[in-house]
Amino acid sequence: MNKIIITLIALFLTFSTTGFAQTDSLPSSAFSQLDIVEKPTVSPNGELIAAVYNSDGATQQVVISPFGKVELTTILKLQNKSERIVKLRWVNNERLLVSADYPEHMYGSSRRVGQLYAVNKDGAELKEIKLRKLSDGKDWSWLFSGDQIVSMLPNDPEHILLQQVSERDNYFPSVYKINVYSGASEKYAPSLQKPSYFIGDSTGQSIVGVTVEDLERTFYLWLEDSSEWKEIGSYTAFEEDSFTPVLYEPTNNTLIVKTYQKGDKQQVWRYSLDSNDWVTPLFQNEQFDVQGIHEHNGQVVGFRYIADMPEVSFVAPAFKQRQALIENTFKGMNPIIIGYDESVNKLLVKTFSASAPSRFYFVDLANKAGGLWMALQPTLENKTFPAKQPIAFKASDDFELSGYLINGGDSERPLVVMPHGGPWSRDTQVFSPLEQMFVNAGYAVLQVNFRGSSGFGSNYEAQGYGEWGQRMQKDVMDGVAWVKEQQLANADKSCVVGWSYGGYVSLFAATNTPMRFNCYVSIAGVSDINAILEDTRASETAEMVDNIMVGDRDSEKGKAHLASISPVNNIGMLKRPTLLIHGTGDVVVPDNQSKQFYKAAQKYNLPVELLLLEEGTHQLDSNPNRKDAYTRAIKFVKQHIK
Repeated sequence: MNKIIITLIALFLTFSTTGFAQTDSLPSSAFSQLDIVEKPTVSPNGELIAAVYNSDGATQQVVISPFGKVELTTILKLQNKSERIVKLRWVNNERLLVSADYPEHMYGSSRRVGQLYAVNKDGAELKEIKLRKLSDGKDWSWLFSGDQIVSMLPNDPEHILLQQVSERDNYFPSVYKINVYSGASEKYAPSLQKPSYFIGDSTGQSIVGVTVEDLERTFYLWLEDSSEWKEIGSYTAFEEDSFTPVLYEPTNNTLIVKTYQKGDKQQVWRYSLDSNDWVTPLFQNEQFDVQGIHEHNGQVVGFRYIADMPEVSFVAPAFKQRQALIENTFKGMNPIIIGYDESVNKLLVKTFSASAPSRFYFVDLANKAGGLWMALQPTLENKTFPAKQPIAFKASDDFELSGYLINGGDSERPLVVMPHGGPWSRDTQVFSPLEQMFVNAGYAVLQVNFRGSSGFGSNYEAQGYGEWGQRMQKDVMDGVAWVKEQQLANADKSCVVGWSYGGYVSLFAATNTPMRFNCYVSIAGVSDINAILEDTRASETAEMVDNIMVGDRDSEKGKAHLASISPVNNIGMLKRPTLLIHGTGDVVVPDNQSKQFYKAAQKYNLPVELLLLEEGTHQLDSNPNRKDAYTRAIKFVKQHIK
């Protein structure tokens, strides 16, 4: 094991916000560092914190720290820099599960393939829990990337339930019971012989299997020692009674589900599988969709959603009391409890700000102790940055839109327009190093939650279906016009910098409004919609969903429309300097999307530059790749906005 020494600028806890002198201009490298730790999780007995450590190199590490101390010890280091750690889970007080994945290109499609490791808290007895692989030449679409754990079996400290595929089950998934020390496995519940995924209860004694056929979802119940699955319900996606199951409750044969069925905003309900009917509303917010639930010992204790900042609403009395205490202690710091031990007396708290990086704090209620555990961006600590301000305006068709602007009170700043990715995601008010890198260099930054953004209700999102390059693009342009009209920044000196779908927005602007902006930057952006859908579709179900949300590829007319709004097919319109940045390990938007755009631009001798980053993921989540991307992007913008 290796000890990691971390120097933090602010090491001790202060329970109030303080002001600092105006920040001098910082180098781009100060903003390109990943959060120093990610995904922290507290051991059941509260003695340790496990976390992902982002080193200066390209590989990630799993580290252990005594609760409340900044003493990180490496217990696992990934060897392949294309691997990324997805999740950490404590099996018991001694052993940790590490879910990871890596990129793979098979049968004309790109995926990240899951891996699972088990390791002791001291780094001993490392064991790969080998997932069954499909044979060459077989359809592998249901070998899900990422985490496939069905139940952690809290009453069994040596085993977990894991979804796996097998040739004996015609390459459909079954549920296996896995020994986390030896790796030995035995089948626990058989395959449904259909594309499926599984939800376990808190004990693992009952499992709900969900089959996915076209837009149909059918539910089956498996009880321990059962001889067969029992069908218990069904629904059709995008139609009446559709929902997303989150947790199964065996006592009442009910599911905890997220649904839009009961209103425009996504809510959490209890749904009976006996009567196929709604039973109890558990949580709703009048303005925003619920994002997820907090669970403890098989019980729902709280709910997450995002307003401008992440929010939590605990309903279990003990958690509600603790969150109130935390909010009173960390006034003005937007604190949320994100981790806790079995007794819920040792808490891990994350704070959020519009003008400063997040931090992790520890609170030990039993010993009445607390302090700063980790400042996530040490190079940006104790610096002053302009706050990100919420904005609201009407689009040109009177649709109500929201977003954020950072201008530091200076209406003369040139404007960097930063459309978000997804497109079914959203921008928030939370501090972002990339945005603040441009602000630090003297620019204002605009973000528009265009229609199609998620989190604001089903209508807000559905208004963006089939609107790539059309109303969604127009919303961003309307935001720029609004900033100019309100004289909040110099919109006549401006550049578009977008990531993923945001990169598509940038490239569409470059080829359809080529003289509107001084320059365009696309990071991991889409240039050919038909090609990206063909490359990333995993099943007929995914194709049906894409036809609804992106556009119809089953008809010649639909394909022709998607081709017409694909920037690569309008390359001859490009006039202004354009920068493409892409990781070669990107399986969400493969790097061929940028390569083909660059190749087409070279034919016409157009001002397009390409930066390929070796084994870079879609998020460019290694420090070397982030540094190269951010340095090149800010240099490019400075060069073309004088």
